[in-house]
Amino acid sequence: MIYTKYLTTTVIALFLSIHVFSQQSIGFQQPEKDFDKALELYRLNKFGSAREQFEKFIGNSVKAGSNLISEAYYYRAICAKELENGDAQYLFEQFIIEHPESNRKAFAYFHLGDIQMNRKKFKQALRQFDDVDERKLDDETRYAYFFKRGYCHFMEEEYDVANRYFYDLKDVDSKYYDAANYYYSHIQYQKENYETALKGFRRLENVEAFKKVVPYYIAQIHYLKGDYDASIEYALPMMEKGTQKRKADMARIVGESYFAKKEYAKSTGYFQKTIDLSESARRKDYYHLGFAYYYQKEYDKAAEYLSMVTSANDEMAQNAYYHLADCHLRLNDKKRARVAFEAAAKLDFDKDIQEDALFNTIKLNYELSYSPFNEIINSLMGFIEMFPESDKIDLAYDYLGKVFLTTKNYKQALGALEQIKIKNAGVYRAIQRVAYYHAIDLFTNLKFSEAIEVFDYSLQYEKYDNDLKVKAYYWRGEAKYRLNNFEAAVKDYNQFILMPGSYQTQYFDLAHYNIGYAEFKSKHYEKAKSWWRKYIKMEMDKDAPTVGDAYNRIGDCCFVQREFQQAINYYEQGEAYLEGAPDYSLYQKGISLGVLRKHDQKISELNELIQKYPNSNYVDDALYEMGKSYVALNDLDNAIKRYKTIKEKYPSSSYSKKAMLQLGLVYYNASDYDNSLAFYKRVVNEFPGTQEASESLLGIRNIYMDRNDLDGYVRYTKKLGSFAQVDEREQDSLSYVSAERYYLETKCDIAIKNFQQYLKKYPQGMFVLNANYYMADCLYKQGDKSDALKAYRNVTSSSKNIFTEEALIRSGEINYAMESYQEALNNFRELERVAENQTNQVEARIGLLRCYAKLQDADNIIEAAQIVLDDPKVAAEIVREARFIKAGAHMMKGDSEQGMAEYGLLAQNPQSAEGAESKYLIAQYYFDMGEYKKAEDEVFDFANKGTSHQYWLARSFIVLADIYEAGEEYFQAKQYLQSITENYKGKDDILGIVAKRLSNLEKKMAVSTAEESADSLNIQ
Repeated sequence: MIYTKYLTTTVIALFLSIHVFSQQSIGFQQPEKDFDKALELYRLNKFGSAREQFEKFIGNSVKAGSNLISEAYYYRAICAKELENGDAQYLFEQFIIEHPESNRKAFAYFHLGDIQMNRKKFKQALRQFDDVDERKLDDETRYAYFFKRGYCHFMEEEYDVANRYFYDLKDVDSKYYDAANYYYSHIQYQKENYETALKGFRRLENVEAFKKVVPYYIAQIHYLKGDYDASIEYALPMMEKGTQKRKADMARIVGESYFAKKEYAKSTGYFQKTIDLSESARRKDYYHLGFAYYYQKEYDKAAEYLSMVTSANDEMAQNAYYHLADCHLRLNDKKRARVAFEAAAKLDFDKDIQEDALFNTIKLNYELSYSPFNEIINSLMGFIEMFPESDKIDLAYDYLGKVFLTTKNYKQALGALEQIKIKNAGVYRAIQRVAYYHAIDLFTNLKFSEAIEVFDYSLQYEKYDNDLKVKAYYWRGEAKYRLNNFEAAVKDYNQFILMPGSYQTQYFDLAHYNIGYAEFKSKHYEKAKSWWRKYIKMEMDKDAPTVGDAYNRIGDCCFVQREFQQAINYYEQGEAYLEGAPDYSLYQKGISLGVLRKHDQKISELNELIQKYPNSNYVDDALYEMGKSYVALNDLDNAIKRYKTIKEKYPSSSYSKKAMLQLGLVYYNASDYDNSLAFYKRVVNEFPGTQEASESLLGIRNIYMDRNDLDGYVRYTKKLGSFAQVDEREQDSLSYVSAERYYLETKCDIAIKNFQQYLKKYPQGMFVLNANYYMADCLYKQGDKSDALKAYRNVTSSSKNIFTEEALIRSGEINYAMESYQEALNNFRELERVAENQTNQVEARIGLLRCYAKLQDADNIIEAAQIVLDDPKVAAEIVREARFIKAGAHMMKGDSEQGMAEYGLLAQNPQSAEGAESKYLIAQYYFDMGEYKKAEDEVFDFANKGTSHQYWLARSFIVLADIYEAGEEYFQAKQYLQSITENYKGKDDILGIVAKRLSNLEKKMAVSTAEESADSLNIQ
C-alpha cells in the first residue's frame, strides 16, 4: 500500500508561512509563543509533544482570545491522526463544527476521508471526500485527494469513476504518478483496452514498486492480443526473475501461448512447470495441461489432469468431464467413460454438451448393463423430458423399450413405467415383464401376499407376452399354496396346465405334483391320487425323490380311503426310492398289513424297517406296532420284549407311556397282576394327567376288583391327588370342559380366566397339561409372551406328552425373541431330543442354529448348519440362511477360505437377502485384503446381476468408491458416491455414510479456483 503519511509535511509548509506572518504582525506574546513551540515540535514530527503544546495553547488562548485558536484545533487533530489516536476523527469533526468559516475546512474533510480509507471503509471515505472543496486545496493535497478518491472507487469496483481520477493524475509529475498509471492501466486491462493498458504498464517496467508485477501484465496482454510470439519472447526471460510465484505466472503465459499456437508438446512442459512452481496450482493449469495431452493423443495423461479440474460445478468442469469421458473411451475403459459422461450431463452450462453426454451415458449404461439404482431408466426418462426435440429422441425411445425388458431393479422400474403418460404396446409389454419379475423377487423373499398382488398386476397385460403369462399363473398358484389357500392354488395350477406353452416350461410336471398336494391337504383324496398318477407318468427323471414321494402320497390316499391292498402296492413302489422316504414306505406298508390282520407280514415289514433304517424316526413307532401285532398273535413274550425295548431305548418317545400301558394290559391278560399293576402304576406316576394315566387307573381298579380289594384301590387313589379321586373326577372334568369350550370358540379372554380357575382348584387335575397348553396358546395369541412362556414351561416340565413338542417350539421362539438365547437353545435342544414329528425335528435344528449364531458359538454353528444343509427336505430359504450363518462362523474362526466359499455359493443369487449381503461381504473382504481388482470385479458383477436388496448394493458401491480413493482416483470415487446420493431411495444409514466420504474426498480434491496470482492485484 502507498501510504499518505508524508502528505502532512506539505500542509505544514503551506501553513508555516502564514503563521510566521502572523507572528510578525501580532508581536511576541505568551500564547503565541506556545503556538510557535507546538508548531516547531510538529515540524520535527514529535506529534505527541506537539499535541500537548497545541492543547496548552488552546487552553490559554480561550482566555486571551487569540485568533490562532482555529489553527491550533486543526493541528491538534492532525497530530492525533499521525499518532493514530482514537479521537482523531472526533477532533476533525469538532473542528469543522466549531470553525465552519475556516479555510482549513476542505483539508479537514480530506483527512476524515483519509482516516476512513485507512480503515478500509471505502464507502464512508467517499462520503467524506464528497464534502471536500477541491478548489481550496493546494496542488499536492489535491493530487492526494484525486488518487485516494480514485482508489476508493476502485476498491468499490466502480472502475469507470475511478478511471477518471487516475486519468487526471497519470500524466502529472507527482508522487502519485506511478500508482495512478498502474491502476489506470489495470482498469484498461480489465476493459480489454489492451493497447492503452500496455502503454501504461510500459511506463512502470523499471519502477521498483511495480517491476515484479507489471511484466506479468505485459506478457498477458501480448497473449490476449493474439501476439503469441511476443508473449513468449517477453515472458521467457522473466521466468528467471522474481519470486517462485512470479516464475509460475510467466511459465503459465508461455504455456498458454504455445497452446494457442497448437504447439501442444511445447506447452506441456511449461504447464507442468507452472504447477510445480505454484504453492496452490489453479484449476485452469490442470485444465490446459490435460487438453495439451489430449490434443497429443496421450489420453491416459490427459485423463489424469482433466479429472483434477472437477472440484467445482462450472463450465470448465463440464467441458473437462466431457473430454475426460472421451479419453476413457479411447482407452477402451467404458466404465470410467460412463462415470465422466454422467457427470458432464448433470451440468447445463453448455446444452449441446449436456445432451450428448446424457445420451452417451444412456448408451454406456445399456452396453454395460449398469443400472444398480435404476440409472438407465432414470437417465432415459430425463433425456426424453429435457430434449424432446433432439435428433436422438427416436433412439432414446428404442433404448427405453430395450431397457425395460432387461432391467433387474424391478420395483423402481415399475414406478418409472407407471409415470409414463402416453403408453404404447412396448411400455405395456415392459410393465408385464417388470411386474412379473418383481413378483418373483417378492416370492423369493417369502412375501407371498405381496407377490400375488403383483402377479395380478402383471396378468392385466397378459396378451403381450404369453410365456410370462403362463409362468405368472404357475407362480401365483405357488404363492397361494404357501398361504394354505389350496382351492385358489389349484385353480391357478389348472389354468397354467391348460395354457398353450405351459408344456415347454420346467414347471409343467411340478404343477401336477403340487395340485396333488393341494387336493390332499383339502382332503380330496381321489383327486389327489389322480394328479399324482399323472405326475408319475410324465416326470422324465424317473429316479427323482418326488416320484417316490408321489407313490407314498397315493398310498396315503388309499389308506385313508381304506383301500389297504392298493395302499400297500403304492408303498412298495415308494420304497424303491432311496432318496425319498423308504422308511416311511415300509412303516405304512406294515400298518396297512396290520389293518388287514396280516400280522406276521406286518411284523416282517417293520423288522425290515428297523434293520435297514435303525436311525429312522419311525423305529419306536414300528416297535410299538409290532408289540400290538404280537398281542394279536397271542405271542405275549415278544410283545413284552418290544414294549420294554421302547421304554429302555426311547424313554422320551410318546410311545414310552403307551408301551407301559400296553405292558400293563398284556400282563393283566396273562393274569400276571403284579407286573401288570407295576406298569400301570408307573404310567400313573410318570405321566399324570394324560389319557394313558386315566386308562391305567381303570386297569389298576380292575386288578384291585379282581383281588376283591376295593378298599385298597380307594387308599391308593387318595395318595394320588384330586385327579384320581373318584368323587372329584366328574367335577374336575366338568370344570375343564367349560374352559375348553371357550377356547374352542376362540374366546380367549374368558378361556384364560377359566383355565386359571381350573388350575388353581385342581393343581393335580386330570387336564392340567391341556389347561396349561391351551391357556399358553391364548396368551401367546394375545401377545402376552411372558405369561405364555410360564404356561408353556408347565407343559414342558412334565413328562413327554402330546403338547410337549409344540410347547417347546413356542418356548424357544419366545425366548429367542426376548433375546434369552441360552434359554431358547435349551428349548430347541430338548425339542430335538424328544421330537417324533419330522417337521418339529427340523424346527429344532433350525432353532439351535439360530441360537448358536446369536451366542457366536462358531464350532456349534458350523456343526448345526451342516445338519440343516444335509436335510434334502429343508426349504430353500432355510438352506440360504444356514449357509449364510455357517459362512459367518468360518470367518469368525479366521477360516476365510471356507467362509468365502460359502458366501460365494450364496452370492450366485443376489436376489435373495443372504445372496445380496454375501456379494457385498465378498467385495469388502477383497478390499480389506488389498485385492482391489477382485473387489472391483465383484461390485460390477453384483450390479450386472442386479438385486432388489438395494442396501447391500449401495454398500458395495461405497466399497467401490473406497477402492478408487485408495488408488487416488478421487474423481471416480466422487462420482460413484454422488450417484448413490442421487439415485438411492432407502431410508437407512447409506446416505450418511456417503456424505462423510464425500466430505473427505472434496478436501483431497481441493484445487485453487483463483483466476489471478495471489499478489497480482494487491498493489495499493
